[in-house]
Amino acid sequence: MATTSIWKIDKRLDHVVEYTTNPEKTSKENYQDLHNVIEYTKASYKTEEQLYVTTLNCSENRILQDMMETKKKFRKENGILAFHGFQSFVKGEVTPEVAHEIGVKLANELWGDRFEVVISTHLNTDHIHNHFVLNSVSFMDGKKYYNNRHTYALMRETSDRICEEYKLNVLQEKPCGKHNIDYTKYYKEQVKKSNHYVMTKDDIDYAITQAYSYKDFLSILKRMNYVVENRYGKLSVRKEPYKRNIRIARAFGDEYTIENIEKRIYETEQTRVPFPEARYGRKRYKNIKRQNFKNRKKAKGIKALYFYYCFLLRIFPRNKKKIYSKELKEDIKKMDEISKEVRFICGNKIETIQDLMEYKKSFILERKKLKSERENLWKKSRKVKKENEKNEILTKIKLLQKEIKELSNKVNMIEDIETRIPQIKQRIEDLENIKERKEKENIEYIK
Repeated sequence: MATTSIWKIDKRLDHVVEYTTNPEKTSKENYQDLHNVIEYTKASYKTEEQLYVTTLNCSENRILQDMMETKKKFRKENGILAFHGFQSFVKGEVTPEVAHEIGVKLANELWGDRFEVVISTHLNTDHIHNHFVLNSVSFMDGKKYYNNRHTYALMRETSDRICEEYKLNVLQEKPCGKHNIDYTKYYKEQVKKSNHYVMTKDDIDYAITQAYSYKDFLSILKRMNYVVENRYGKLSVRKEPYKRNIRIARAFGDEYTIENIEKRIYETEQTRVPFPEARYGRKRYKNIKRQNFKNRKKAKGIKALYFYYCFLLRIFPRNKKKIYSKELKEDIKKMDEISKEVRFICGNKIETIQDLMEYKKSFILERKKLKSERENLWKKSRKVKKENEKNEILTKIKLLQKEIKELSNKVNMIEDIETRIPQIKQRIEDLENIKERKEKENIEYIK
């Protein structure tokens, strides 16, 4: 269990940092408080010769200088100079190593993408505790850190989540009386108004509507560049450049538990798109004349066939009834495989069967060569007597096996494409025949 707090430093702050880093480069008349607090957090008798001091986005030997350079760069040297944070653990609950690791994770998630931070773990009391010194000005955009009940609620929530990941107890929220503060309410308000949280929730909802299964849902999130973690049955996500993990059920409600996500996936009927990773890759062109696009290259051959088939499988005009044949439904379930094949075809500019066969031939020859090398290494390993030489050979064999497996997967994919092409042509023809028949039936009905 860990308690947290954070407060401002708004007076002279650099004397002590100067003393521990670079005394001749800073003024002895300014920033005393910040200097003092950094010296205090780094005091060697409290951290066992500074074994538990970590810096984020600044050098340990130039903490104050780096922070002041950021302030000068954005001309924000006055006002609140820094923030001093605190995280304390129950007596005997954690080791210094674990406490420091938790502190670094907390600082990285809360501030690591925008601010310079010093994290130190103090061992001078019965309760091991972390100190955080946070520059008030962001090195990314020059905006100041705004400490209020919403940001503190986020600090508490993040600290609790990380403690849970380490199987530590967390403080249970008590019913709030007349004069108490309900930080759960402030956390929910922070979630609602934060662009990062709003975009993440939107992306998760999008992934749910696009997925055919929970496994597919995770795959879509990863293809949208999210890092997904499942810790003790609770799902967290993160996306660069943000360092913060978001426990989605806690942030967005019970609809986002794993069980309810699976339920929503199976209940959702919506148009699917073949490449969810392109969600943020679409470019909008303004003030460009239409004729500039007349001469753009169009997909040909196999590439065009696959593009059209992907369109039929997942993209349909709105407000029109979808027409599915039995075979088309089967291929919808295999959409991930088809998407991989499209990426392979596009990435290698394959337009004809001949292009495809040339790649297949080159992969087979390369695989044969690697298998021969692997066989020679096996023979060599049987003759070698020294253990270290034998281990070196076995490592090379493992690497070769990995390459051989990748080539085999590519050969298998090309063989799948070979068999799928005539099937795609036939299914497109069948679908067009169904459409034509339906249109004729409608015309006869009108007559």
